[in-house]
Amino acid sequence: MKDPKSPATTMAQYDAMLPAWSKIQTVLDGTAAMRDAGDLYLPQHDKESDTAYRERLERCTLLNMTKLTLDSWVGRPFSEPVDLKDDVPIEIEALSKNIDTLGNNVEVFARNWFKEGVAKAYSHVLVDMPRTEERADGRPRSLEDDRLDGVRPYWVHITPEHLFFAEAAIISGREVLAEIRFYEDYSQRDGFAIVTDQQIKRLYLNDEGTVSVEIWRYTAKTKRSKKKVWNIADTWVMDIDVIPLVTFYSDRDSFMFGKSALEDLADINIAHWQSTSDQRAVLTVARFPILAVSGGTDDSNKLVIGPKKWLYCPDPKGKFYYVEHSGAAIQAGLDDLHELSRQMGEYGSEWMKKRPNRETATARVMDTIEATSALQDVTLRFQDALWNAIALTAKWLGLPAGGTVEIFSDFAAPPAGGETLRVLIEARKNKDLSREAFLNELVRAGILDATFDIAADGAKLENELLDMFPMPIEGDGDEEEEGDGEDE
Repeated sequence: MKDPKSPATTMAQYDAMLPAWSKIQTVLDGTAAMRDAGDLYLPQHDKESDTAYRERLERCTLLNMTKLTLDSWVGRPFSEPVDLKDDVPIEIEALSKNIDTLGNNVEVFARNWFKEGVAKAYSHVLVDMPRTEERADGRPRSLEDDRLDGVRPYWVHITPEHLFFAEAAIISGREVLAEIRFYEDYSQRDGFAIVTDQQIKRLYLNDEGTVSVEIWRYTAKTKRSKKKVWNIADTWVMDIDVIPLVTFYSDRDSFMFGKSALEDLADINIAHWQSTSDQRAVLTVARFPILAVSGGTDDSNKLVIGPKKWLYCPDPKGKFYYVEHSGAAIQAGLDDLHELSRQMGEYGSEWMKKRPNRETATARVMDTIEATSALQDVTLRFQDALWNAIALTAKWLGLPAGGTVEIFSDFAAPPAGGETLRVLIEARKNKDLSREAFLNELVRAGILDATFDIAADGAKLENELLDMFPMPIEGDGDEEEEGDGEDE
């Protein structure tokens, strides 16, 4: 039962989504994480010994289509650089080169934020500001003081697993955060060692219209007590009138609640993991035929198989023979693995959209275009979240606005794979499509790198043709010069 007096009390949305996050993250982390999860995702068979189970578990490897699919989705909008527009103030443009003070520029940071949000349905960024000391003369600090001291806003990526409580209020028709609580790491010295632990950071709107901050740590109740409780370790007030948190939703059903686009794919991937384990177990049995004997006695069990040995059976009608697996179960297992692999591949390309059973090539191309619209929608939502983070950065700096940023979202062209690629090649071969248009389609589809320079490549191609078929030099050869037909 939850303790309503504890700052670690979680919200209902967090409790409902945590199992899915854990499952998705385990699959994304790969084979080692799946093995560590043990019977959570690979159940132990009835009457299977612990030794046999551990051996089966350690042999299993994950075909991580969930991670490959996520990387493919994230790669599309970030195939071109994040474009900070001209209206972005020079102060923010300067900060964008190291937006988190950890050496990550805004593009690297944005990619990680987007990836986490797509994987888990949403993810957060806190636009924070370092605490500052009061001026020695007692006057309030100014923005110029912050600039001179090198104090600047910075972005902190908070995963959904870490932010476990949030409350919102509707003010003037807008959803405004009233409180958030999340876990963060902190380090402290213990002799010669550095020990890392977790603390709770609470931000809430106070009665003065600013944001109060509390740091809670799980420490001993008293110096002599071994019992630990949550105690406030520090407090301060932020000089800002909103909780500076931006949540990017790739899917939103309600406040802090949604469904990850990867959840169903992770389930299929786990089924593939389990089927792979069963298949390897079948192969282990099938690869070792058993020598059987009919008409033998108990003493026959002492026989030795090998060169310069002979087999003896007391019964004249007895015989020795090998019992081997028919292979039917092996083929059934292979069929199951192939079907699961097909489902994962289709899932990744269609983004949770079951492809209709259409017959024509044109219809199949249209299906792919419709599928990419889901990714386009999510990309545009992320672009809005990025704008909001930049706006909060501008608010900390006392600037009137943060400007705009653009992320590549032109996914109208279908990936040039299968039938689509064949159609493009045929169109180019029949001169129905120019070389430039053909190459542009390959770039848009991701077949060629986004930085591919068509004009430069054309020049190189022309030089290659000249090297292969050099033009004759004028006047070269034994040709007679044309005259006017008159002798001098």
